[in-house]
Amino acid sequence: MKAEQKIMTDGASLIEAATEQFVASARSAIAKRGVFHVALAGGSTPKGLYQKLASSPYLEQIDWSRVHLFFGDERCVLPTHDDSNFKMAREAMIDHLPIPQENVHRMPTELGDAADVATSYAATMAEVLQGEPLDLVLLGLGPDGHIASLFPGTPALDVTDTLTTSLYVEKFDSWRVTMTYTVINIAKQVIVFIGGEAKAPIVKDITTDAVEGLPVQRLAPQGEYYWFMDKAAAGQ
Repeated sequence: MKAEQKIMTDGASLIEAATEQFVASARSAIAKRGVFHVALAGGSTPKGLYQKLASSPYLEQIDWSRVHLFFGDERCVLPTHDDSNFKMAREAMIDHLPIPQENVHRMPTELGDAADVATSYAATMAEVLQGEPLDLVLLGLGPDGHIASLFPGTPALDVTDTLTTSLYVEKFDSWRVTMTYTVINIAKQVIVFIGGEAKAPIVKDITTDAVEGLPVQRLAPQGEYYWFMDKAAAGQ
């Protein structure tokens, strides 16, 4: 399934459009079911989104007591570590929201072993979601085509029987935990953020089918699927 591309003038307008989309998604889910389940992403563009969500007027437009935050992937470092996606999201947004702490579901990286973290987080997701799909999954796009921590050539790409899985990413000498395609593809909405000129080559490769089999190309969302890009990333 091809994504609907939303191309903005620059990074600031990209973040603003993404913020408005997030608010609309949250308000719609809360109106329909009384709850909004979202998986957050790491990266600079999502950070800008989180900062904007934590400021007026957007902050007041969502009933944060009905929002549950998950994380699409995480590095196996303590939540106080500078490489932690949770730390970034906490500092940019979570600390500034009127959200119950029990609604913030970080990966329990203090368990140490990545496989244990993945197993524990899958159990948490199953308990909270009760078989329902996530309302929104936010993803970044790496220059190698990875999304979440689904990296090229890793066994994680083929895991279909669990909600999360652990993997070792050799080029970063890093253990990660990531949601699997099983979770991402059934979400009601998936947004991939692609910002900056550095992403133009990978966008070109994907959109012209110059390269095949990249992790992002294996996305097959059943719900709404968007790419939010600025003109630099789109090669315009």
